[in-house]
Amino acid sequence: MGNLLAYRRSYFLGSVFLIALLVRCAFALAAPHTLAPDSLSWLAPARDLAGGLGFTSTLRHPGYITFLASVFAVAGSDNLTAVRLVQSLLGSVQVLLLFFLALNIFKKEAVACLSALFLAFYPYAVFQTSEILSESFNSFLLVLFFFFLYSVLEQRRKVVFSALAGAVFSATILTKSTVIVIAPFLFAFFYFNRLRYRVFAVFLAAAAAVILPWTLHNYKTYGKFVLVNLSGSAIFQHNNPQTLETERQTRELKEVKWETPECLEIGKLPPLEADKVYRQRAWQFMRANPGTVLTYMKMRFKHFWSLYPITHSRIQRLAALLTSGVYIPLALLGLFLSAAYWKKTFLIWATIFSYNAIHLVFTATLRYRIPLDPFFMIFAAFTLVKILELYEARGAGPRGGL
Repeated sequence: MGNLLAYRRSYFLGSVFLIALLVRCAFALAAPHTLAPDSLSWLAPARDLAGGLGFTSTLRHPGYITFLASVFAVAGSDNLTAVRLVQSLLGSVQVLLLFFLALNIFKKEAVACLSALFLAFYPYAVFQTSEILSESFNSFLLVLFFFFLYSVLEQRRKVVFSALAGAVFSATILTKSTVIVIAPFLFAFFYFNRLRYRVFAVFLAAAAAVILPWTLHNYKTYGKFVLVNLSGSAIFQHNNPQTLETERQTRELKEVKWETPECLEIGKLPPLEADKVYRQRAWQFMRANPGTVLTYMKMRFKHFWSLYPITHSRIQRLAALLTSGVYIPLALLGLFLSAAYWKKTFLIWATIFSYNAIHLVFTATLRYRIPLDPFFMIFAAFTLVKILELYEARGAGPRGGL
């Protein structure tokens, strides 16, 4: 019986991986692609790095730049198709990782299978693997991190998986530093799940080993401690007198320029000085205009949790409503239905809500939520399985006779 179950699992995983890969590769090769405005700010430093010029961007995170440069070093700096195909492969591996992550959390094969199927066909995930943006790579790293972290709870080689989790955690920070806000919750996760201090120490050591070389690089570059990158410009771009109008125009699908004349003028200063001025101007504006900032936050909160994108395409809206429009409400219900698993699940929800909180200060487009969507799928799958179990239990209950 055990061999049969193992065969069925292997057959399912092989099938869902191939399907996910075919769907993503087909879209990458056949669909017309237009570079997003932000893509150029990733491509230029990646080509510089691949060409031996080192890191030339003070704005973008080094993780995705390094990934792009690695592909360019092998396939050529103009080969965007190679990037899309590699991202398609990683997206398909992510489907398998999500299966095992869901299985580790809930110990239910049905939840794991549904989670993998949801992600395999998820339109946003398929689309993002063909975008030259960091979200697809960041989503892969996030799921990989949680896969290793939850493997610490289940596997005998706790030290090994803890080291892998720590290393990938830092790699994720180097790709999107937003994830660093969950660091305090990691202490609680190790404590509540009764993991030894040695295991947590290994996690911290591995995390430090990955991130410190980049921090030292920043110290040599700027002569000051900078953990990942200079983020002052991002804060100011989304917290200044023109932000409200810009945010509204983006929701009306108009072309906008986030960099105001004031922002461009500050950008002429040396990087560290500019970063300091950006932050000062942003905080000055926020303190002087709390009502406006609250309006920004309301708009961003609503947009972050939107069930469909702002688009003229009815097909895109329908596809979103039939997928994320279903997954997210089911996942929020699953938050309560899975209360018995809280020691395992609280870290995932802390990550989701922490991301949301950070993006109340910065911009909050749907693409910034996409890396979190696989986690919604796990809880949506749990909700569906739980409802089915309750229905079957009710049907199997005692029945009165004549």
